[in-house]
Amino acid sequence: MSKEKKILRLNMQAFDEAWHLKYAYTHLKDNWSPAPWKKELMYFVIDWLSQSATIAAETSGSTGVPKKIKLSKEFMEVSARATLDYFGLLAGDKALLCLPAKYIAAKMMVVRAFVGKLDLYCIPPSLNPASEWTPPLDFAAFTPAQLSELLKTEKGLSFVKSIKKIILGGGIVPAVLESKVQTLDTQIWHTYGMTETMSHIALRKVNGNDKSGFFYPMPGVQLAKNDSGCLTITAPNLGIFGLETNDLVEMQQGGGFKIIGRKDNVVNSGGVKLFPEQIEQKLSGFIEDPFYVGSLPDEQLGEKLTLFVESEDAGESRQEQIRKVLNERLSGLEIPRAIVFEKSFSRTESGKIIRKKQSMNR
Repeated sequence: MSKEKKILRLNMQAFDEAWHLKYAYTHLKDNWSPAPWKKELMYFVIDWLSQSATIAAETSGSTGVPKKIKLSKEFMEVSARATLDYFGLLAGDKALLCLPAKYIAAKMMVVRAFVGKLDLYCIPPSLNPASEWTPPLDFAAFTPAQLSELLKTEKGLSFVKSIKKIILGGGIVPAVLESKVQTLDTQIWHTYGMTETMSHIALRKVNGNDKSGFFYPMPGVQLAKNDSGCLTITAPNLGIFGLETNDLVEMQQGGGFKIIGRKDNVVNSGGVKLFPEQIEQKLSGFIEDPFYVGSLPDEQLGEKLTLFVESEDAGESRQEQIRKVLNERLSGLEIPRAIVFEKSFSRTESGKIIRKKQSMNR
């Protein structure tokens, strides 16, 4: 980790290491309790400024069962510099933090601000992070759900237009959302990465003349496909060698790749492998309620493709409405054989739907 003086610029003011530690310790120890999101941010700043060479983090499950790991601060700095260089971010540029500090995406925004001397604006994480007091921004990171929500109102759209460059992570970018951003001057990228890679190791341009359907690796990142069809990552500059993911990919000769789906989500229906994420992408924006594609046991097929919908309205008219969407947007074996309505899905802390696991062996 760099030995130079650590300064974090917040809202146009530069604060050194001693100030941050004193501020954090004071507010975490006295009777006044800051908002949870501020407390998370303070704890991370304390960890970052500590003498420890590592940061504790929890994986998202991209490479298997979520687990606690330690990330090297030195490699986190390398990752931060790679992003700063890629996007041409300079000292004094204005960046937005509107994600929970417990996750790697937020942690790396703070590290980029430390390393690149960015002016970081921190606001409460929310589904609609439109802010009236932030100035025009150079860089921001959102989830696709946040950007979708912002684009629903004039206020949110104006906020998005005030940002030069946006990265989207944490999930797929729905086709409807991708279509909406094509006319924006704001440059938008979809990121691919995980906790183990200390944020993104590949990017896909979503809009503009250079938009693409493929992710392309960052400089110094080498990608391959293993015998199971899943992506493996090697990035010596980040201390990563042969990291195997559970993401099934289609590789391009030019070095790009597409995510087909997750290995553990594949539905084997009568010997035919179906990829729920690809089907969900086609349905995104056309079914109002939260949903996901999975399977149920079937005596003949082994598994039958099933659409799970989070809704209390399971009436015939609602089912007919959804069935019409399925027939219009999908074809052949992609069309789910069953629709299951549930009042409430289980979700992770970050809000991702937890898919049901089937008891039948594949």
